[in-house]
Amino acid sequence: MGFQDRLLRCYYASRAWVPARWLYHPDYFHVRKLLAADPQRRRAAAEHRLRHVLASAAVHVPFYRRSVRLSAAELAHEAPCELLQRFPYLEKAQVMACQHDFLDERADTLRLHYATSGGSSGQGIGLWRSKRLADIEKAFFAHEWGQFGFSADKARILRIGADARRLAHQGPVRVVGNRLMLSPYHLTPRHRGDIVAAIARFRPRYIHAYPSSAAALAEMIDPAALDLQVRAVLLASEPATRQQLATIGARFACPVSVCYGLAERTSLAFAGHRDGITGPYRFEPLYALHENRDAGERSEIVGTSLWNDLMPLIRYCSDDFGAIGADGVCVSIDGRRQQFLVARDGTRIPGLSIVIDEATWDFVRLYQVRQRVAGAITLCVVARYRRLSEQQKRFVLDAQLRRWGGWFDIAIEEADDIALAPNGKRQLVVSELGSA
Repeated sequence: MGFQDRLLRCYYASRAWVPARWLYHPDYFHVRKLLAADPQRRRAAAEHRLRHVLASAAVHVPFYRRSVRLSAAELAHEAPCELLQRFPYLEKAQVMACQHDFLDERADTLRLHYATSGGSSGQGIGLWRSKRLADIEKAFFAHEWGQFGFSADKARILRIGADARRLAHQGPVRVVGNRLMLSPYHLTPRHRGDIVAAIARFRPRYIHAYPSSAAALAEMIDPAALDLQVRAVLLASEPATRQQLATIGARFACPVSVCYGLAERTSLAFAGHRDGITGPYRFEPLYALHENRDAGERSEIVGTSLWNDLMPLIRYCSDDFGAIGADGVCVSIDGRRQQFLVARDGTRIPGLSIVIDEATWDFVRLYQVRQRVAGAITLCVVARYRRLSEQQKRFVLDAQLRRWGGWFDIAIEEADDIALAPNGKRQLVVSELGSA
């Protein structure tokens, strides 16, 4: 174990007894108070933050100083929403082409944390962040998930994510303070005994995980047999299918919260699943100003953080699609542009819509949709027990042909497993069209 690992263990083991004011930036508490305030005060705070971010960017961020011409009087007196329209839409490729030009010129990168994300497309992005910004982010999650009694510092949490990954020769679990860390790479029948035993000992009250990992765990354990009472399952970092939510909610018999966010921190929304019903996403208006950009028949989600004045990404185009109402409600988010499948006639169909029938889960453990050429898809399936029979393969294939045969040529392929991406998550849709 390295020095950094030992330091982290000490931090997580002791933070439950450390006063919160020593752990978090003062703006963490400021945001918590605003989130608990009346709607009028929250709206005024959001407007004030938007003006500050835009004015700071126009004066101190090289990219915006070149591309946006606004006078001091305009920045001080024009309505912030009207000022925002003077800023151009922003794409990920633009940021990566000149990263330092998006950083406030007064910042000292030696005092900042630089984080990268590969994203669903494999096209990475890197951003500088401060502790202040990280703590502000935590304030929004503390407010939303606090309704379930959740506390990141004190609650007993089962964590399944990138930070819990372990090497193949290592065990699947380890305890770090108030968190039982379960490696997403190890959610296999081979490790079931160790996983069940660790959960029985630790007795977590909350599960914080990737949707795919939480669904895999739900298939692996029986909470009733363990006398395990989970208060909430908190999902983040990847899209959640309705089948996954139904499986997780039914097995753990508790509310499920789904977070939609970006590594770029320009949008934040939450949806809930309870008693078999999945509600819409609700975008947080105090976190960012959200817009829709018309993209043909779809509406692309565009966000501007109200707090990131360090490396402001203004009117950042997410490559995600969903119509956001004036009240911040979005019925569904279609997903990353790279998760769309191209049909025979060129129509782009959301990959998440290619689902297998409920009865199929009796003999299929995992599946993935793969596309190598336009108009054709392969459904890669992993058997729940040994191999699939020819009758089972035909059942899966016929169901998809009935649903999608008019759009695609469809083949079925059986595999022993579906590999995880480097970030520890399985991809439901893998398209090779861009590299063909």
